[in-house]
Amino acid sequence: MRTRHLAILLALVLSLVPCAGCSAPDAGSEGDAAQQTADAPADASAETDPLEGIDSDSRVVALSRSLGDLWLCAGGQLVGVTDDGLDLPEIGEDVQSIGSLTRPGLERIIALEPDLVLLSADLPSHQEMRQSLARAHVPTLEVHIGSFDDYDAMMATFTGLTGRDDLYEQNVTSIRARIDEAIEHNAQDDRGTYVALRVSASGAEALKADNFACAIIDDMGLTNLADTVAALDEPTAESVAAAEPDWVFVIFQGEETAAQKAYEEAFVSDPAWQELEATKTGRVVSLPKRLFLYKPNARWAEAYMYVSQLLHGSLA
Repeated sequence: MRTRHLAILLALVLSLVPCAGCSAPDAGSEGDAAQQTADAPADASAETDPLEGIDSDSRVVALSRSLGDLWLCAGGQLVGVTDDGLDLPEIGEDVQSIGSLTRPGLERIIALEPDLVLLSADLPSHQEMRQSLARAHVPTLEVHIGSFDDYDAMMATFTGLTGRDDLYEQNVTSIRARIDEAIEHNAQDDRGTYVALRVSASGAEALKADNFACAIIDDMGLTNLADTVAALDEPTAESVAAAEPDWVFVIFQGEETAAQKAYEEAFVSDPAWQELEATKTGRVVSLPKRLFLYKPNARWAEAYMYVSQLLHGSLA
């Protein structure tokens, strides 16, 4: 009887064990398994510190001009950067292009055998690249610079890695003192309202508080209408005119000529734009890319002073 019971128990156990080759898995389970395999390296990579062992001699790749400049300001070196950063004065002749800002090349990056890849926390294409690099076991660091305080914190981290306290003093501490002076010089309860438009050949966007350029303008006492006026979520000449801003700041993105043409066609040529009070008073102003599209990094004080001079009518 005991032998019979054991035989029955063994049969039950064997019936619960899947037989390889007895039946093919369904499409759903196969897809799930593939996804788990793809995600596993990325999850494992996320548990490690990407900055462990990084110093001034590390092989660093930056997926934007601003990020490359940030690392250089901290005393680091680059082995690769996107096309927009190839003219940075501090980079060496052997620094390689790894593609464009929005379409960096995975194979180019991996070929450089980087110790760290710096990428933007704000660009979807960079988020996709982060996952791909994680699966290739390449350490990455997401960077978000939405204000001078963000820049300060990142520079404190980077100069700590490179051992360049002198560059923190030069590129952060002394700059903060100049920024404080500019803010104090413009200290008023209300300096009016504004809309900041980032315009490219493909369209326009009204920037909000999470954009670093708006953080600068806000610090100078102006109020951003895009934070509260829903119609500015998709800005047009009519919606901007209806908001009645005291100032309009325009930042061109991408190819300059194409962006300016798009701006002329979508805004300037519209009769509503000509009736805008800011247009009539000369308060529609184009802001320079070097300070308000690209992160200013060591030039934050210059960006603040630029806005200050605009407000005081003293910009040459």
